[in-house]
Amino acid sequence: MNPARGVVAGRIWLGLWLSLLTLLFTQAMDAWQRAVPAPVWLLWFLPLLILLPGLCRDRLRSVAWLSFVSLMYFVWSVLRLFAEPDSFRAQVELLAVVLLFLCSMFYLRHRGRECRAANANASEA
Repeated sequence: MNPARGVVAGRIWLGLWLSLLTLLFTQAMDAWQRAVPAPVWLLWFLPLLILLPGLCRDRLRSVAWLSFVSLMYFVWSVLRLFAEPDSFRAQVELLAVVLLFLCSMFYLRHRGRECRAANANASEA
């Protein structure tokens, strides 16, 4: 069982979820505007949707995989930004992906320390 989240980790967790939801929203808006078929929607969102149960359970392994998966969306966002430099949605998407990556990395760092400290305290008692 994971210990309670600290203040810093809680704020990073909130940033992680806000950036993830922003990314999902911008991806959905883009797919809807381009009239993408439903099977392509599934393939588009599947890498993020697979990780949602682990993220809801605060599994650090899912957060680590989210940081790797976000790099794929980063490449896609950069390509879209070069193709459509005036697109506000492409800029927001790139910002959301960068924030998602940073929040996932910082969350792993802070939350990992909290969990290790809690395990060390539990083993001493």
